[in-house]
Amino acid sequence: MAQNSNYVTVDGEFDSLEKRSFLTIDDYNLENQTIILRIDINSSINPENGDLLDDTRIKRHAATVKELAEMNAKVIILAHQSRPGKLDFVSLKKHGERMSKIINKKITFVDDLYGDKAINNIKKLENGNILLLDNVRFDKEEIKLNKFVNNNFDEQNNSKMVKILAPYASYFVNDAFAASHRCQPSLVGFSESMPALAGRVMQRELDFLGKAISSGPTPRIAVLGGSKAADSVAIAQNFLEKGVEQILTGGVVANIFLMASGVDIGKPSTEFIEKQIPEHKKVINLAKNLLDKYGKRIQIPTDVALNIERKRNGTNIDNLPQNYPLFDIGIDTLVNYINIIEKAGTIIANGPMGVFEDSEFATGTNEIFSAISKSDGMTVVGGGETAMAFNQMGLASGIRHISTGGGACISFMSGETMPALEAMRRSKNKFSN
Repeated sequence: MAQNSNYVTVDGEFDSLEKRSFLTIDDYNLENQTIILRIDINSSINPENGDLLDDTRIKRHAATVKELAEMNAKVIILAHQSRPGKLDFVSLKKHGERMSKIINKKITFVDDLYGDKAINNIKKLENGNILLLDNVRFDKEEIKLNKFVNNNFDEQNNSKMVKILAPYASYFVNDAFAASHRCQPSLVGFSESMPALAGRVMQRELDFLGKAISSGPTPRIAVLGGSKAADSVAIAQNFLEKGVEQILTGGVVANIFLMASGVDIGKPSTEFIEKQIPEHKKVINLAKNLLDKYGKRIQIPTDVALNIERKRNGTNIDNLPQNYPLFDIGIDTLVNYINIIEKAGTIIANGPMGVFEDSEFATGTNEIFSAISKSDGMTVVGGGETAMAFNQMGLASGIRHISTGGGACISFMSGETMPALEAMRRSKNKFSN
């Protein structure tokens, strides 16, 4: 095993193999080896002609693919696109063509997964060659075997895909962080039969997200907003338990904490929460427990912007309830939050401060996100809509790390067990001793 990493991270050299809970492609000499590489290049597709509308994920994974090929490894790529029943549930032919152009290397696409056609092409592979097999979700077992049963991966390990493909490879590289909360054969099934290593996208995600939550520069703060309040309250709990110093709340998340603190936020916003958030009483109760336990470490708005006939109208929390919905944080809250952000060593952002899609109520989100992008600290942005908002606002270049994973990022930040990461941990324990 090689242990001289040249992968530079926020702390300089990546943590030692002893401190890491997973293996990386720096831990082995992969030259002339056969690699099964799982990536997530799930992309927006034009349903009329099958053309790719976005290649962001393809570009991100291209670096891992190119690096492995330049190590003279034989690279067998597994990936998925959408799921059965969707209009964009298509083959990966065009994904392969796009990636080939990006890395300026030939990628052979095979419209098969583990049948004779796929195996014959695998047998023909030469060092430095790249083979892309077809959409793993065309395989019924990939869809069906998706549960972490009895704390083991036996079903996935014994799937046809794994049983047939595993004998042809020496290493499994998992670069699909965005799918790591799934428990499907292509993500967890190979980790028992060969060392499972983190690819560059996976390594970067685990590095930045892990350090931001547990060991980034202090003070560490999190900005949690948006409408997925149940997720965000769970994230807040995990962050506070891990030592994140302050949580700044906005959007529906702030409304939940306001209700938990005893504020009547008015009929429109209360009804929205009751209709849109499953088990809202349980979520509010958890928020109340967090406020009782952590007090002022959770920042909630002192003023808000009401939507009165589609116009912004600022008011103090003391003036609630009113019969108008809360659409943004207020100016006093904004000033307070920016002051905290400017002093922060690490900032994790997940969710907007209000209904930022309406320009009348975009002030809170625009100003907070702008302050985050100007920070000299370690800045990490959660995936999905938050990442899209930073991109749309032209602020992405100021962020140290924008996550590739929406649901996976939320699962990681909530402290949930993520099957693909658990499989990598077990693989390290099995193969690094």
